[in-house]
Amino acid sequence: MSNNDSSTAKRIPPYVSEILKLIESSGHKAYVAGGAVRDIVLGKTPHDYDVATSAKPDETISVFGKAGINYYDNAAKHGTVTAVTSGGDVEVTTFREDGSYSDMRRPDEVVFKTSIEEDVRRRDFTINAMYMDSEGKIYDPEGGQEDCKKHLIRAVGNPDERFREDALRILRAIRFSSRLGFEIEPETLRAMETHADELEKISGERIATELIGIVCGKYAPQAIRTGCNVLSVIVPEIGECKGFEQHSKYHDRDVLEHTLDVLGHIPYVEGEGRDSELAMAALFHDLGKPACFRFDENGVGHMKGHPRVSEEIALRVLNELKCPKQFITNVSLLVRLHDTYIYPDRIQVHKFMSMYHEEILNKLKVLQRADILAHSPLGQNRIRRLEELNVISEELKASGAVFSLKDLAIDGRDIISLGVKEGPVIGEILEEIFNRYIEGKCVNTKDSLTTEAKKLLLERPI
Repeated sequence: MSNNDSSTAKRIPPYVSEILKLIESSGHKAYVAGGAVRDIVLGKTPHDYDVATSAKPDETISVFGKAGINYYDNAAKHGTVTAVTSGGDVEVTTFREDGSYSDMRRPDEVVFKTSIEEDVRRRDFTINAMYMDSEGKIYDPEGGQEDCKKHLIRAVGNPDERFREDALRILRAIRFSSRLGFEIEPETLRAMETHADELEKISGERIATELIGIVCGKYAPQAIRTGCNVLSVIVPEIGECKGFEQHSKYHDRDVLEHTLDVLGHIPYVEGEGRDSELAMAALFHDLGKPACFRFDENGVGHMKGHPRVSEEIALRVLNELKCPKQFITNVSLLVRLHDTYIYPDRIQVHKFMSMYHEEILNKLKVLQRADILAHSPLGQNRIRRLEELNVISEELKASGAVFSLKDLAIDGRDIISLGVKEGPVIGEILEEIFNRYIEGKCVNTKDSLTTEAKKLLLERPI
């Protein structure tokens, strides 16, 4: 049940140890609990620390008040009082037993308890059900340390009960698998799939947070593969892509495996994860393929138009999940453009670059590269086209080329000075001058652009 390693005590920062010892000195039990203990056991540095205690909320408040520690107690009815320290906030929660979860989010009532053995029953997974006192002694009633060694995610107690209490735990299991690289214990996975339909009762915002966490995790491909049946409740097209063969010499895997490979090629930064827009775009980029699939007369598979259909799927799902508007716009645009490869010509590249924000173009390069690398060896030949396009775009930027009307050396006032009075016409003239600049008919100086504007006005009298 317990392990005593003095080195673990050193992993608890002083501001947290002070809270533990203060509560203990008042005659109560107090432990670092949950994810922080898991991270310490795994040799990682926790990002935050939660404390579990036998002290009831009013007793915790009394302890903090006497010690002069600032706190806020807006969650005290659920047992949580938050200490405000120079090192960071520390949530201190009374041992408790949760009642029913009618809203699939918070317990309808909580009953305060006095021991770890009672408190642990409300925890989700064994790896999150460990407790550590101020001396570094670990209390582990559910075998979390062993499951950490086995790299296993296992529900505390009866998994059906845990997921009936809070269906969001189903996605949390997949997120922990994605983040840690752990397998999900078979009975836990069975219960997740059994109760997956209950995710429909969870708010879109909460599901979105978990889904983003899943795709951004270091081990996202294997986690999504394991949780495919669950995730298909949220995005049915994921399930449709599983086992869907592409019948093309450019692909050597089904659509789902190709998608997971693309996601795996999206750069992962230790401590930061993947770029969330890129990771989500990788997940959605080919989900429209099954709906677009057709055989030609030679028995070769084609999926023309799949970027548009995939974009529609992304828009539908991300709007249902109430993701931020800019996030939806960027992800859907990346999905739409992922298979767009223009001719590697300076004018064509310049025009393309003038159509989209630089941030989107930079992310598109990453997505396209990941997509190409997930093709068959023959399909990977397209990498040469991408490299040619990238060379041209970098040369354009290095040359000082501009990519929007606002960066031209002339503006609407200059056009007015030439005698143009109508607002729409001014905009049309600037657009045409910008196009002529891209085509190399003039350079971006006031004299050159003004001369081109005069030519244009002679061609189309005011």
